[in-house]
Amino acid sequence: MSATEQISFDDMAKVQRLREMVKEQLSPYYDTNFNLLRWLRGHNDNFGEIVPKLKNHLLLRRLFHLDSMADGPRDHQVHKHWEAGLTSESGLIPDCLVNIEQSGTNDYWGMLHTFPINHVLRARIYDLEVMLRGVMAKEEATGRQHSVLYVMDLSGLKYDRNLITLLRGALSSISAFMSEHYVELIHAFVLVNAPNFISTIWSIAKPLLPERTRNKVQILGKSTWRSEILQMARAEALPSFWNAEGEENLFLADVKRSVPIDPANYHKTNQLPRDFYTAISIGAGKCGTIEVEAEKGQTLRWKFESDGHFCFAVHFKSGETPSRLAYPKLNIPGPTFVPFDDHLQCDATGVYQFWFSNEHAWLHALKIRHRISKE
Repeated sequence: MSATEQISFDDMAKVQRLREMVKEQLSPYYDTNFNLLRWLRGHNDNFGEIVPKLKNHLLLRRLFHLDSMADGPRDHQVHKHWEAGLTSESGLIPDCLVNIEQSGTNDYWGMLHTFPINHVLRARIYDLEVMLRGVMAKEEATGRQHSVLYVMDLSGLKYDRNLITLLRGALSSISAFMSEHYVELIHAFVLVNAPNFISTIWSIAKPLLPERTRNKVQILGKSTWRSEILQMARAEALPSFWNAEGEENLFLADVKRSVPIDPANYHKTNQLPRDFYTAISIGAGKCGTIEVEAEKGQTLRWKFESDGHFCFAVHFKSGETPSRLAYPKLNIPGPTFVPFDDHLQCDATGVYQFWFSNEHAWLHALKIRHRISKE
């Protein structure tokens, strides 16, 4: 039996208004008062900003089957290299679950040189959906809004050119994706085991993060983080691999260690025929499109390589009716180390417009090599 929800009258009125504005896209699973309230709080009740972003998220949920994703096994190839970290309730911070991220030892560089970035992202979405489901279950049981304490363990982090590339590219994009699609799910990002060069890292990463994400970051003291983190969560929620050999076991959660990737398994470039791709160039501040006619029931498949960041989506057009999103808008970090590949099942006959944006760039002309096929 669900508990009585602790939501004010004014907030409930806003939730109902938002629900009415997205009712055509909203699924029964995602349609909870607390889910919609997160979007309102994350965007300061700005409906003009919320509605298009929420509709894009709901399209993502439909196309990627996110409502049922957490029902399936955690068996993506990426998962053993980026282990799950959701443990239990904090026990000290009210209405808060704990997630442990092995940020210092996760082989992000290896993952991005082995798997397409969208495959890495989908593997990560599985864990985000598990977190969301855990939060939703607690909200239904207690009637109170819940969130996640996201603990980032930086032990083993190395300061090199690869780290800078990751901070300015894939990791900032994944962080932005979390902020955009899992609005207000995170209570705080808590950094532990911070290295001596943390101030340098933070000076690079901070400007690249969304403002609300920046404001949630807490960096614990280098010598005091063990005692500080135990003021935020009980031992049962914190990983046992933090225990020092020969000392008292302060931390009790069983969290698996991630496995690094053998560089021998990295994606091999230049193994395709020279004419496999078609190239387009998109000027700084501009957008480019590729139109493909397809029939209902056909499948569109694509591969892209780029020499820089870009935003991507697929729009559908038919006759005089307004165009609609057929594939959600995603920000893709570049240059791509492994081709971005995906597919779309056509739900109607018409023109599918592949849209690429280089609007963020001031000077760089974006070069994209693409191959799009129909089945």
